[in-house]
Amino acid sequence: MPMEWLTTIKDALKYIEDHLLEVEGADELASHLAISSSYLQQGFQIMTEHTISEYIRNRRLYQAARDLMTSDTKITDIALKYGYDNSASFSKAFTRFHEASPSEIRKGTKRPTAFLPIQISITIRGGHSLDVEIVDKEAFCAVGFMGEYTPENSTDISKRWRKINKLLDELKLRSPETPLESALLEHNIGSCGVTEYPADRGPFRYLFGGIYRGGEVPPEMEVYKINKGTWAVFNCVGKLPDAMEELSDLIWNHWVPDNTEYEVDGQCEFELYYRGDYYNDPEYLCTKWIPVKRIK
Repeated sequence: MPMEWLTTIKDALKYIEDHLLEVEGADELASHLAISSSYLQQGFQIMTEHTISEYIRNRRLYQAARDLMTSDTKITDIALKYGYDNSASFSKAFTRFHEASPSEIRKGTKRPTAFLPIQISITIRGGHSLDVEIVDKEAFCAVGFMGEYTPENSTDISKRWRKINKLLDELKLRSPETPLESALLEHNIGSCGVTEYPADRGPFRYLFGGIYRGGEVPPEMEVYKINKGTWAVFNCVGKLPDAMEELSDLIWNHWVPDNTEYEVDGQCEFELYYRGDYYNDPEYLCTKWIPVKRIK
């Protein structure tokens, strides 16, 4: 495949990601790239193993699943957002692709099929590749248990997560007996982890939490506001904590110092964890969010 084709397909993929909600298909892409539509479709399928329409549909259905897992937006509104006239047609396409209904994904009883952006010749030192999106997000609050750590005792974070998840597993089999146990379920504790950047080289704070939905919380918990901002969102696939540790190493030792477009800028980073077997599933999917701003 000639080098100019690498550039063309890379530009096509970028255009799709930048206009995912409104891009109509091959003709629009071809017009943007000033290339024959049939020629573009042929090259796109050779390089990605997907037709253009299939790729756009799959990316939208994956993003729709992420919306279901991370927001309270109505299914009907999500259907309209991703180009479906009604919730019935959306549910049919969604269920066929994910082998799970929108309500099952929202409740966390089943896991979505991952369909990440295809990267063409986007690599970092050592031959590693990263799946990353730049996303603007409104301010929101997390809630949970706050702890203070240093690099020397950061492995204790994983140990505490295991204790929290063990208790959550127990609560699947019995009713909560205390206000604290009730709060664990109400705020979906275990779905979010927040690392607050230290002001100096001292200890950092880490929140074992979930997304705050409002109301009072037990005194053992803290509500933590995360400001509106721009985020680099990295997909993490694999068993935890090893997969997340490897991803963090790639981000901080390669992506951040090598990046010429964005730099880190913000108060904290966070991870979103979805339902599944965190510790044993080699295909477990979660995301890591790093605050960034464009380099002037």
